[in-house]
Amino acid sequence: MPQLLARAQAPWALRLLPPFPAVAQRVLALVANEEVPIKELGDLVKMDPSFSAELLRFANSALFGVRHEVKSVSHAVLLMGLDRVKTMATLVAVNRMVRSSIRLAALRKVWTHSLATALIAEEAARASRVAPDAAYTAGLLHNLGTLGLMSAYPEEYTRMLEVKEDFGFDLLQTEKDLFDINHALAGCYLAQDWDFPDELAAAIAVHHEDPVPGEASLDNVIKVSWRLADVLGYVAFTPEKPWSYDELVGCLPNPSAFARGKSQQEFEALIDSRIAAVPI
Repeated sequence: MPQLLARAQAPWALRLLPPFPAVAQRVLALVANEEVPIKELGDLVKMDPSFSAELLRFANSALFGVRHEVKSVSHAVLLMGLDRVKTMATLVAVNRMVRSSIRLAALRKVWTHSLATALIAEEAARASRVAPDAAYTAGLLHNLGTLGLMSAYPEEYTRMLEVKEDFGFDLLQTEKDLFDINHALAGCYLAQDWDFPDELAAAIAVHHEDPVPGEASLDNVIKVSWRLADVLGYVAFTPEKPWSYDELVGCLPNPSAFARGKSQQEFEALIDSRIAAVPI
């Protein structure tokens, strides 16, 4: 596991980031217990009315595909289960972090890319014998370091991207030159600092490594999924290596199970429709 996971002191570039919302942290801790009373979870979320409202707004969006209106957090748990409510709480918390800077075209592209990766990872997980909800959360957070750095240093990061594109510099190295840390390790650090599982933090740390054909792991699901998001048109940064749709799907342990047999065009249309419905 990356050495950064063991570091006690926050890298300087991450010290300006807001803390993970307290109510979200408590929700995540609470739902870690599968026997948590639904009423207790609902009462906790009600303590932060704006968080509760955002949670229900996402729950009722096409992003999660619920067929009936979700009227309360307790109702969401009954309809969707604790794992999906945990995912929604994470989505709301990260959305809050980027909201003040979402007007920046570069940050909006990264956020949309992250949402697409989460949706794709959910499907890739089913073809990899990996938990779909864990894959969705890891897909959503794989660029957590980028979102954090861009939120804290919007002008500096935007200029860095312009220089990278103009001169063809390596993204991770350019980030390290400017911020003393690249976005993969920054995201890994934040995930651990916010008490996410080590498996998720590790997947964030290694997501820029090449996929391993046939490997059934959360790491590999994310390596495949963010590149598929690029192939389907949700590019956050200019890719350093071109990949084809079939080549990436072929890296999954059971490629025929991916996207329930949909063609590339059908799957792309599905992702497009769900992304278009996201309330950001």
